[in-house]
Formats: sequence, C-alpha cells, structure tokens
Amino acid sequence: MNEKAKFAACLAAGVAVTGGVWTAAALPFSGPYPAWFVVGALALAVLAHTFEVSRRNLQRTAGVVLLLVGLFIVLGRSSDAAFARGSVLSILNRHGELGIVTLGAGLLILTGGIDLSVGSLVALSAVSFGLLAERGVPPAAAAAVVLFGGVILGIGHGLLVTQLGLQAFLVTLCGMFIYRGVARSIQPGQIGRGSVKNELEKTVGEYGSAAFESQFLDLRYWLTGQNADERLVFPALLVLFLLLAAIAAVFLHRSSFGRYWYAIGHNEQAAKYAGVTVWKHKVAVFAICSGLAALAGVIRFLSAGSVTPSVEGDSYELYAITAAVLGGVSLRGGEGTAVGLVCGALVLPVVKPVMNFTKCPSEWEPWLIGLILLAGAIVDETIRRRGKRVG
Repeated sequence: MNEKAKFAACLAAGVAVTGGVWTAAALPFSGPYPAWFVVGALALAVLAHTFEVSRRNLQRTAGVVLLLVGLFIVLGRSSDAAFARGSVLSILNRHGELGIVTLGAGLLILTGGIDLSVGSLVALSAVSFGLLAERGVPPAAAAAVVLFGGVILGIGHGLLVTQLGLQAFLVTLCGMFIYRGVARSIQPGQIGRGSVKNELEKTVGEYGSAAFESQFLDLRYWLTGQNADERLVFPALLVLFLLLAAIAAVFLHRSSFGRYWYAIGHNEQAAKYAGVTVWKHKVAVFAICSGLAALAGVIRFLSAGSVTPSVEGDSYELYAITAAVLGGVSLRGGEGTAVGLVCGALVLPVVKPVMNFTKCPSEWEPWLIGLILLAGAIVDETIRRRGKRVG
C-alpha cells in the first residue's frame, strides 16, 4: 500500500472513530463543533499514519491498550452511570489536560532527560495568567505571555543541563521548589475569575470588567469546551491534545528532528560523533516540555475558574512520568511513540472514576499509581531484555 492510500485509510478510520464519539455524545454540527470534528479526525489520521508497525512498538503499545480495556470493563460493570454522557465527557477532557503535560514529559524522557518542575510550573503559570488578567491584559494575550515565559524557563533548564553539565534531575528539582515558592509569594491565596473581575472593576470600571468576562468565556469555550454556565459540553481539551500529539508524531516519525531525538536518547555520545548538535536539540525539547506545562497552567485557570498556588498542579510531574512510561516511553531514553503517549495519558483519567464508582477509598490512589508505575517500569525492562536477546 502506497503512502496516499495508507493515509486515506487512516483518515477514514479517524472520521469513523470521531463520528462514533460524536454520535455517542449526541453532539451537534453547528457553531465550533464542525471545526473540532475536522481537527479531531485529522489528528487521529496523522497519529495512525505515522505509527511505525513493528514488533517492538506493538509490544510497548499492546500493554497499555490491554490495561485500558480492563479498566473500561471494570468501569462499565461498576455502575450504570459510568458511561453517562457527563461522565464520558469528563474523562475525555481530563485525558486531554493530563495528556498535554504527558506529551512534554514523554518527549523529554525519550531524549534521555526528565523534568520534575512540571507541576510547580503549572501552578506558577496559572497564577501568572490570573495576575496578568487583573492588570488589564486580555486573556488571549495573557495566555501568550505565559506560554512564552514557560518556553524561556525551559530554555533555561536546557542550557543549565547542556552548557554547565548539571543533571536534569537536579536542575528541575530546584525548579520545582523555586516555581512553587514564587507562585506562593506573588499570590499567597486563591486567585480566580471573580477576584479578577472585582479588581478590574476598581481599576478600569465595569466596561473593562465586562470585556474581560466576554473574552474569558470565549477562550474557555474554545480551549476547554465549557459553556457560560460552566457546563462541559464538549471535550475540547482532548481535541487540543490530539492536535499537539499529531504534530509531535510528525516530528518524531517523519522528520530528521525525530531521528536525532531518538539517537540522543539511545546514545548521546554516539549522536555527537554522528554530527548531531545535541545541545540544541536537548534545549529545544526542554523548552517544549515547559511550554506545554505553561499551557496546562492556563487551562487549569480557565477550566477551574480559580487556582490556589500551594496545591495547583500538585504531583502533575509524577502523573506525566507515569503516563509516559505506561505509553511505552523507556525511562532510559531512545524509545517511545506518540500513539503510546496518547494511550498512556488515558490510564490515570480512567483510574479515578473507576475508584469512585467502585467506592474505593481516595487514600488508595497514591499507592495504586505507584504500583502502576512500577509495573510499567518492569514491563519496560522486560521488553528491553527480550529485544537484546532477539537482536
């Protein structure tokens, strides 16, 4: 099958899957919905088309797929309300939100790095977005500034690692404490849409407050799928995540950048000898990871309506690393796929409702996540050893 025919088949499958979700969720084809449909279908088609069918990739992806099937079976048998429209939309949107930080963390792990500052950067970005809005910056412009700031911080991480020779673990661990501390310093308490409106009324009057409200609701609707009543009507975050994952898939599997990233993760010294400018690529991936964390912070403010710097984004870095490992990204670097990251990011959003509907104590969640990560690491090592024997 040639490339055009393969992509046509993948596009047909993407349209079929997206159409099935559309029908199951009883979504209309008016307003922004057609645009979301097209983006979702194209993103799925690109992900399928770029996925390299090999024994190793199938082994790494099969495990998380089987885990998801088992979780969905348990979820379906736990309650009749488990697959109600609201519950499904919530799972899918949570999948998109966690998937955005998982994508950044996964790309970084693939190149042999790690970022422990993701959760704290989410908190700092969410608080910064709110503070910028309080000072009259339009929500879209505030989001752009926050994203730019996240990218700059990521570049800083990469330069410290590549130019000073510091360990990524140490650099991002310091970042984890610094960013959380800065967030709590510049905003000791909660900040939200209501407090921003009140502050704007004092400084620019009711007209400025009303303008912020309108722009805020529009941005929230397009990015998160929540309407003016704060009701989730569409999993827009999932579509956004799939779009970002499709872009990452093209870079990973259809460009020289991806080949360089795999080479760096597999053997950085060999990549240098092969003429790859390793430090530039590592800095770029650090920037992508932090930029996506900043985007997640903006999304948290938009979807939650208010954020508390001391707890916002708590443990996000651990969730992202767990999801990436479950999706087949090797903790040693050099292995992983975009499709695997999409699948891995769905596990934890399903675990939570499974626990709720089966009435498991919330205290169980940390050790369940720990066991899941341990299982993923064991599977990763098992596949690596089998691959060496076969090779």
